Amino acid sequence: MVGKFMKKKYILLMTALTISCVVTLSGCDTKATENPAVSSIQEKSNEEEKGEKVEVNTSDINDNVDEVEETSEDEGYDDVEKIVKSGYEDVEAFLDEEYANKRFQGVALVAQGDEIKFAKAYGYADYDENRENKLTTRFAIASNTKQFTAAAIMQLVEEKKINLDDTIDKYFPKYQYANKITVKQLLQMRSGIPDYLNEIDLFMKSEECLSILKDYENDAYFDKYVEDERWSEDTILKSLYLTDLCFEPGECYDYCNTNYYLLGLIIEQASGLSFEEYVEQNIFKPCKMITSSMKTVESDAKGHGSDVSGEIEANPDFTYAAGNIYANVYDMFRWNRMLHKGNILSKESYEQMITPVDGYGYGLFINDGIIRHSGVIDGFNSNTEYNPKNDITIIVMENSDETTDILDAKYDTSIIREMINN
Repeated sequence: MVGKFMKKKYILLMTALTISCVVTLSGCDTKATENPAVSSIQEKSNEEEKGEKVEVNTSDINDNVDEVEETSEDEGYDDVEKIVKSGYEDVEAFLDEEYANKRFQGVALVAQGDEIKFAKAYGYADYDENRENKLTTRFAIASNTKQFTAAAIMQLVEEKKINLDDTIDKYFPKYQYANKITVKQLLQMRSGIPDYLNEIDLFMKSEECLSILKDYENDAYFDKYVEDERWSEDTILKSLYLTDLCFEPGECYDYCNTNYYLLGLIIEQASGLSFEEYVEQNIFKPCKMITSSMKTVESDAKGHGSDVSGEIEANPDFTYAAGNIYANVYDMFRWNRMLHKGNILSKESYEQMITPVDGYGYGLFINDGIIRHSGVIDGFNSNTEYNPKNDITIIVMENSDETTDILDAKYDTSIIREMINN
């Protein structure tokens, strides 16, 4: 399902990390720096707006939700067709044109402070059922999951259940390099461990993997793992224990999904809960992310391939803590507000999370003061970003990889940011 296609996407994504920075600013952070802009978030403007008024903000959230619902119908917001506040007509015109030219399909949201300024859905969630995307439609957010995983780790640090400077032999005693790698190095992508999703030839060393590794060239082996349910914790850990490091821990940065897979297992050991249970109880519930989960439901958007109507059944299950969450754009907005307003972590934990080394903090990229992350899995693209200087949140979620620009979600957010800044 993913195979070399996902690998190519990943390589393009990582080699193009500076694209959205260059569009409006000067470039990406390459050294460890403090980010003073995030210490204090500006209060939202009280300036009177003119034009279409559709009042939709985080105060509309249903406070009586006792548990995360497995549905994409978000009762916390009115299911309006779109939200376009005065001054954001250019954003709508841009995305309308992108959709008309088959360069965009999905949902987009722009907010300042707690107020949504623009939100609109485009295209189809499911072509076979003739079901259109809505603002309440859930998408696979893929690697945007990593910021939730990092926040969960920091919550457990605050509870003194995890120490960032501990080596991971405490959690993985059979791993030969575990006494050289710290929890912090996993968070910062500086462990040296190969990527179990994108460096298959380096990582897959166990007997189960080697038996079908010969199919790597035609991508069939990736599908076999999913179909045979062989992409399991047991398989991944067996391979990890046989795998050499790519570099000495702490020596340099290398984006690696295995780091966050392991962090999910650490969360389970430290909390006594499954990763899914922990995130639902300690993040989804307090953030009122009432539709988000790690289980698919029928009303979710379906990923679509290059012929638009051809569905790709992206299976985020095997990505676990590296990319397993489904959410709608409203829930992602709730999450961003709660995280950046200091309602999920202490100020100290938050500042650690958004302090970059080589452009990466804990589960987040920080480039020229913009706090962001992308997510890519077959048929889905997503990008979330927050600018603390003007308290602007931009979220773009797509369910089509038909576009000529494979980084469309990231491309769209950078263009939208430029429009707003101008």
